[in-house]
Amino acid sequence: MEKTYVILKMYDSLMAGEEIKLVDTMANYGISIATFRRYVSFLRYYFLSVYGRELVYDAGENIYKLAEANQ
Repeated sequence: MEKTYVILKMYDSLMAGEEIKLVDTMANYGISIATFRRYVSFLRYYFLSVYGRELVYDAGENIYKLAEANQ
């Protein structure tokens, strides 16, 4: 699957308040763990620089999600 498509789907999920699960994302898009980490790194930088929001990892649930927006 094309890189741009996968990153945009991940972006859409996060903007909709959804969480990203590593295993599910890898399986759904046929990407490796290294590729997943690159995409998350890109999105983490993008959300922080454009929206001032952090993309955080919840180790207890094994998910990535956007931190609450600063009010």
